[in-house]
Amino acid sequence: MPSTAQPCPAKSKKNQLQLDPLSQAPVVTTATDCTSGSSDSSDDEDLEDHGNNKCPSDADTRARLENERLNLNLGLPFDPTVLTRRNVPATSSAFVRACRFVIHLLDKLLAIVETPLFQIWQNHAPLRLRQKVTFILWRLYLPLHKTLIGRMTGLHSTCSLEYHALTTLMWGGRLFPITIKRIRMSLSQLHVTHPHDAYPFVPPCNRLTKPTNGAAHGIRGHLQDVYHEMDVKLTPTGFRSYTSEATKHEMIVTGKFIQHFARPSEKVIFWIYGGAFLAGDSAGNLGIAEKMGLLSGESGGARDVFIPDYRLVPESHLDDALHDVALAYEYLLYVKGYKAENVVLFGISSGGGLATLLLQFLAKAQMPMPSGGVLVGPFVDYTEPTGTMKEYIRHDLIVNQSVFDEGIPLLETVLGSHEKRLEASPCYGDFTGLPPLCVCVSEHEVVYDQAILLAKRAKAQGCDVSVGCWKYMCHVFPMLCAFIPEGREAFYFMAKWIGEH
Repeated sequence: MPSTAQPCPAKSKKNQLQLDPLSQAPVVTTATDCTSGSSDSSDDEDLEDHGNNKCPSDADTRARLENERLNLNLGLPFDPTVLTRRNVPATSSAFVRACRFVIHLLDKLLAIVETPLFQIWQNHAPLRLRQKVTFILWRLYLPLHKTLIGRMTGLHSTCSLEYHALTTLMWGGRLFPITIKRIRMSLSQLHVTHPHDAYPFVPPCNRLTKPTNGAAHGIRGHLQDVYHEMDVKLTPTGFRSYTSEATKHEMIVTGKFIQHFARPSEKVIFWIYGGAFLAGDSAGNLGIAEKMGLLSGESGGARDVFIPDYRLVPESHLDDALHDVALAYEYLLYVKGYKAENVVLFGISSGGGLATLLLQFLAKAQMPMPSGGVLVGPFVDYTEPTGTMKEYIRHDLIVNQSVFDEGIPLLETVLGSHEKRLEASPCYGDFTGLPPLCVCVSEHEVVYDQAILLAKRAKAQGCDVSVGCWKYMCHVFPMLCAFIPEGREAFYFMAKWIGEH
């Protein structure tokens, strides 16, 4: 049976544990020669100014200077975002115009075939087959990349060879426009990259004494499809200037509940998936969520995991997503019967933003609080992008220029004015009375500035904050733990923190 999480056995000799002067919390880094892009007290002032609608030029400048010393664009002598940027100057060279024409043509062809191909892959190929195909291809590709290319393509030579290979593999995504449909299709396949026999490896555990349906869903435990009509919602939430009565449909809690053993665990993880509020689903998070539940148990046990569904943008509003997760939290307490102190929130990217907002509204309503919250690459600032959010799209593997162009304009469309976006941004909210938080982030991912701002503001208001920070990694890199050792280190770091809370 799984035991409390232990330090990752694959940890690199180049890793070091140091103290972040901003949060005074342990920060794990994957190189020894890089200084933090936000390691002085002036950062707080710059980012706070941004919240008050002032020009954060210093944050932008620091991020640009950091970019200049990184190995961008696979080490190639040109910037591929010129080929995909939506607003290209009329003075662009004939080469750029020709490349854009070819990419546009390929994109049109892809748009014709991508839906039927995806439906065949998703609906007709068994999950286990999709997982095996994915990892057979990775195991064929990785040694080839190591032999032919080595450490030439990652942001820094100290990154693992696996991360260099993944950088090369994902670089092509920058060349095509990203649509909401494509983001949703991609994130629905997250489960394909997390079979139970891929890293982080979880030792075999005792099966349920009753029949389990887990094998059919790619997990070891028992999967319950949640569908419950709640009578009342006790936690007031929302930022819109008007209020409305919740419809019967809006009082329904749905999602997935993973139970590891014959009896429900005493402690549970409340898992809020990410996807920039545009995408993500409970089914796609089953594999990775089950592993966190198995690794974070105490005394040889495990924690069951609840993954609620919530409504997405742009069909719905941020308030709707917040309503759904608040209602699901109340379901966990008042229907499933869990004590609040036995619940840990786990939020990924925009899910980290929802987790923080949920905690802030629970504190405001004086509702029972969970024992803590883990925020993975938290997307918590919805005002005008600056600093790392603006500049690091040049190299982030997940939030690249195309994703940025598709998703960021929707913030204003959905939330409205700067004042409303500022009010909705949890990093500028009240952290008084919040439980301990664990922030896991890369120093070189797009949300680094806002994640550190959140940690500093929370700590200043009396919240216990632990920060795990790795260098040269992309957004939500722990979710890539099946492929890269840095992701596994971060995954074990978070599992250990949950095990202690």
